[in-house]
Amino acid sequence: MSIKPAKTRRRQLNPDEQIEAAIKRGLTENSSSIDCSCIRSKLAPKSELKYDKEYEMWEAYERRFPGADPRTMQCMKHFAELVGRSTVGRLDEEGRPTVKTVQNKVRIFMSQWERKTHLSIPPDVHDSMALYIEDFLRHEIPLSIEEKAPTFLTIQNYLEMEELLWQRDYHDYIHEGSCVDSSTLLKMHCYTSARLQEICQAKYKDLVCMVAWKDGEPEIKIGFKREKCKNMAKTPRKPKHPIYERLHPAPPLFANPVLFLLSVFISTSAFKNYKTVEDVLSARAPKGKYRILEWAHNVLDIPVFPEMSKNGPTDKAKNEVEMSIDGPKEKAKNEALWGKQCSDWAKRADFPNGMGLHAACCKALIQVDDGGYSLGQVMKFAGHRNPKTLVGHYLSDENKVDSAAAFLKLDAWGDLTEDFRSESMGKTSDIQHSLAANILHDLKQRQDYMDLSEQLQNLVGKEFRTQRRYLYNQRQKLVNKELENQCNNPHRVHNTGSNRDQKGEWQRSYFDCVVCHMVPERDRLANTLPLAVSLRSPEGISALRDLVALLLLPRTGGSMCTSAISYTIRIILALVNSASSAASG
Repeated sequence: MSIKPAKTRRRQLNPDEQIEAAIKRGLTENSSSIDCSCIRSKLAPKSELKYDKEYEMWEAYERRFPGADPRTMQCMKHFAELVGRSTVGRLDEEGRPTVKTVQNKVRIFMSQWERKTHLSIPPDVHDSMALYIEDFLRHEIPLSIEEKAPTFLTIQNYLEMEELLWQRDYHDYIHEGSCVDSSTLLKMHCYTSARLQEICQAKYKDLVCMVAWKDGEPEIKIGFKREKCKNMAKTPRKPKHPIYERLHPAPPLFANPVLFLLSVFISTSAFKNYKTVEDVLSARAPKGKYRILEWAHNVLDIPVFPEMSKNGPTDKAKNEVEMSIDGPKEKAKNEALWGKQCSDWAKRADFPNGMGLHAACCKALIQVDDGGYSLGQVMKFAGHRNPKTLVGHYLSDENKVDSAAAFLKLDAWGDLTEDFRSESMGKTSDIQHSLAANILHDLKQRQDYMDLSEQLQNLVGKEFRTQRRYLYNQRQKLVNKELENQCNNPHRVHNTGSNRDQKGEWQRSYFDCVVCHMVPERDRLANTLPLAVSLRSPEGISALRDLVALLLLPRTGGSMCTSAISYTIRIILALVNSASSAASG
């Protein structure tokens, strides 16, 4: 017999009574005062910039052609042709935009015009533009039909980048902790498939760190919630990714995500009760249970991956940079972006085209898709709402079917396409990243180069950004052409009687004689991180201490300064050691 009190049913109001009740609660009786414009979804901040840019083009078009109305077919066709002829493409050698680029720009404009004016473009006009661009303007202007081939950060390519970073990287980082930061970020992309902003904007309150048990041994686990997940702002059910300490079999330490994340946590004193490496590794949970390693209250709302300065981490989230296209400011600001830094890292690892972070996400999703997980689990891991996104933009076009083995009824080759995916990033062992000083000097004295530079100096302001971008592309083509000639004719670089420069030897010499000499932690990490051991091994603990030390260098002294004087000293040391090596040889 139930002891719960019987529920009393409230009398339901009839429709007339409901209307009266709504009026008493504030419902206006005059509907004419309500805004009659259509309601459209809110744009993300970065999307607003893109939409406003296309609308600015329309405003300029209206000034040039008064009375223009995009609701008419003739006007929209004319405007679409304007977009096609004024846009500078990146993929085509002649600078022609692609069909998809023009279609996207016109689509964005029509959407923004409807948002601004609260009017609607007729469906027959709206729907005709994509076909008009593809079937008519493509041949009339003409437009390019090229598409950028997808790239994939395979295990082989990933190892190439990590080995360069920790064993021969000659890059002059703004702060020694930047290399720790870069390696940690790349692992987060590879192991979670998260997009750039989803990782860069993560805060400590989005992470959970705990210690539990695995096979009788303590195990540190980290849960990462993609709070800034694309297209999921309105749902609390964001993708969550577990990251754990003990991988089996153990990979090289530079591939262990918990090792690098712990170094970030410890260096920022993120834990409430655990301040040192020893404190964290000695944390234990009750047998058969887990224990949360609580965050300090003051770190909950700060970014896990802050922007780096010469004095160390700042309070600003990485990639929180306002984009500018006003001349010289553009390059300075873009240098601070994580995507640009990662691409430059790939170029130093002999991938001449760099690497977009999409390559890491693609490979992660391919591996998960090949792992036998259900489509629902794969989409949840990816943070996708539409299965077409996964198939159309992330999975490889490579056919995984081993047709020969299938026909002959033999054992199938499981990783048949892996090498082809690795090749997508275009590894080149003898790449030269820049022109020799004498060739660059001669190029800058050429009339065609000087003409382009003079035109760029005269084009200042947002209204000239299209022309400026075109001129930058033309000038870069001159540099690329000379670089190609330099690679094909290496004797041009050494015609002054200097010793032949071997890129690999120079990198190794600079890293060994300068970087490792000035930063002993980098010297030790070059030996410990390639080892396939566990985090709690002596080598793993040593690596963790050194990673923390790199992040703390400015505060403890002994950092690799980036001032002009220190930079000159490092170059002199490198030249002296290189000369000594050449003499002994």
